[in-house]
Amino acid sequence: MSISHRPGHAFRIRHLALEVQDLERSVAFYQSVFGMRVLRRRENPIRNDIAAYVGYGEEVEHVSLELYQFRHAAPPVHENRGTHFAIAVDGIEHVFCRAVEAGAVARTQPQNNRPNSVNKFAFILDPDGHEIELTENSHGGQS
Repeated sequence: MSISHRPGHAFRIRHLALEVQDLERSVAFYQSVFGMRVLRRRENPIRNDIAAYVGYGEEVEHVSLELYQFRHAAPPVHENRGTHFAIAVDGIEHVFCRAVEAGAVARTQPQNNRPNSVNKFAFILDPDGHEIELTENSHGGQS
């Protein structure tokens, strides 16, 4: 759903950009763990970086991840202060284990959102330290 601030001009999120240390390692991680595909690649000689956009559908309709790597030494990733993104999954325990086997760091084991809830969540860090929340909602809605 997009919201229009004036006729003919709609807002929507296009992509979320994540700086990575090794572009090919990160692309392989998001492909193998989450089944994303590479939508496009680009080089930017002005910024001296390369990028791969990964996701589940064409960017004109779907949100993607822009994974980008500077060609010069990148600054270290700073400690996360709660910034993360969430991916809805089926079989959260299986996806969690697959992510850890692929190099993710386990932050929070899969667990119920709250007492008496059948919905679950877990947190992992991708190979570059970006926090990802895995969510499994039995009813398909918000947790």
